[in-house]
Amino acid sequence: MNRQVLPSITNESRSRMQLSKSKCYRRAAVIMVSGACLLTTSYPLPAHADARSPVQGNPIDTLPKAEAPPSAPVTINVQTQAVDPALQNLLASHLTPSRFQIAGVKTLPFEQVAALFAPLANRDTTVAELLAAANKVTQMYQDQGYPLSFAFIPAQSFEGNVVVVTVVEGYVKNVKVEGNPGGSEERLKRVAEQLQQDRPLRRATFERVAGILSLQPGVKIVANVAPPTTTDGAADMVLTVTRRPITVGVGADYRQPGIRGLLTASTNGLTPLGEQVTVSTLQPSGPQDEKYYAINYVQPIGTDGLLARLNWSDYRAKPENSALENIQFQNRYQTKTVRAGGSLSYPVILDNTHNLTVTGGAYAAENTQVYTRSVPVTPMSIQLSSQVRVLSAEVAWTDVKTSPEKLQQTRQLNVGVYKGVDALGAKRENSNVDLGFTRVTMQAAQSNQLPGGFGVAVAVGTQYSSNILPTSEQIGFGGKLFGLAYPAGELAGDKGWGISAEINRRFPVSYTYLKSVQPYFLVDHSRIYSNAGPLIHDTLGSVALGVRFSDGRYYTLDLSLAKPVADVPVNSSSRSPRVNASYSYQLD
Repeated sequence: MNRQVLPSITNESRSRMQLSKSKCYRRAAVIMVSGACLLTTSYPLPAHADARSPVQGNPIDTLPKAEAPPSAPVTINVQTQAVDPALQNLLASHLTPSRFQIAGVKTLPFEQVAALFAPLANRDTTVAELLAAANKVTQMYQDQGYPLSFAFIPAQSFEGNVVVVTVVEGYVKNVKVEGNPGGSEERLKRVAEQLQQDRPLRRATFERVAGILSLQPGVKIVANVAPPTTTDGAADMVLTVTRRPITVGVGADYRQPGIRGLLTASTNGLTPLGEQVTVSTLQPSGPQDEKYYAINYVQPIGTDGLLARLNWSDYRAKPENSALENIQFQNRYQTKTVRAGGSLSYPVILDNTHNLTVTGGAYAAENTQVYTRSVPVTPMSIQLSSQVRVLSAEVAWTDVKTSPEKLQQTRQLNVGVYKGVDALGAKRENSNVDLGFTRVTMQAAQSNQLPGGFGVAVAVGTQYSSNILPTSEQIGFGGKLFGLAYPAGELAGDKGWGISAEINRRFPVSYTYLKSVQPYFLVDHSRIYSNAGPLIHDTLGSVALGVRFSDGRYYTLDLSLAKPVADVPVNSSSRSPRVNASYSYQLD
């Protein structure tokens, strides 16, 4: 059965409409497909036309960020074995060892340990030299990844010139939780008790369990491990927990023409489940009447770092596109994006310097735009909508290295594959988007601390798809997303790439509310492509000077002046410099 198609602004026509340059505005036109009984007038498409809205793409990507503080790493204090007081006064004493009696070596080859004492046999030596050899054994265990294992020379009479050496291969026997863990005490204890399975304790296990503890929401943990007091290696671990049951944050930005603020509040571990619930809203609504509400739920599962996430968000706005007036539509239209989803993530590799996390999930998104005519005609409004169902798979890699000069290098790589499912309620209206789309994304970043307080940072982001994508699945650029001299959401399309590079200089200061000032110079460039047709406005480029202020704990303020060096921004007639300001504050 043939179905009449209402006069509509399709995604294809939007991607082909051109916002061409003029002294005051950019021309635009839309392909109007007329139903035989509904409309007799159609709107021709001018050559090289592009009807892309200046806020097309996923609008949630353009919101200010209430930067959550990074997961507090677990502070680990492993106390070292002190020299036996009875030997302190004998360090300069001389003896000629005839034999070394070494006990307790089980993990490392005995010959390697004995070889460190062999040069001291049958020659004049001091107690201090014996202790130095024992320390070399301890270092050997440390180098092999056994943080609680050590060798020591116990107090003895050296009868018959026999030297007794004791090696303790340490492990965690008991775990105790102190501080204010709330209902999370038993769960934190179960996570830490995984260390009891390692005899002797390996550093890899130690760092992984510490990393899992740091993933627990709303807690800061200090782990203290006293050296074993018996030769079997049993040691006690005490977790001192500082819990933040409620945290509040705000992320605000000023990117002409107005100020927007994202307010967030989180509850952390109010029940023994250790859950985190975060609610967010956007205030004020601003000239585009933006409304945004979101709820995120994070639930640790088990004791090995598995995290479940559920999320829901609703974004609505009435943005303005002056180009619509030229085709007899009101310059303001309504847009809505609603999304709900869930995922599971697991840290495959987790230690002090590496983190490889895999995530799998699914989500549903509803995208709607309503355009209203400015002249009397039937129908007075046209709605474009799509409902998508998506399966997702993501991999995130982080690598941190510290040089001997204490200069840090951080690398991050995130890859995602997203597959639309043309089933389970997926549908479209007046739209030519592909419901069974496939898209692949990649983000990479590297930052390096340099001598003298300098630093450099490079970031790359890209997306590829051969399909015509719904709004929520498009990649967008502008603002902090590779277009600092342009409005957020300036460009969007089915595929594209962006790159930025920055050099900065950090100046530490010692005021109560200001601990660092960091001026920077930044350049960025991005390009977008549409699978529905060529775009004329498709390239962003910026040169910017800025400065960041921070107290190192609660807030960060970023001010910048950026000039466009590629396409002229939408709804603008020149490449005038743009003033940007962003502010993030976390109250714990």
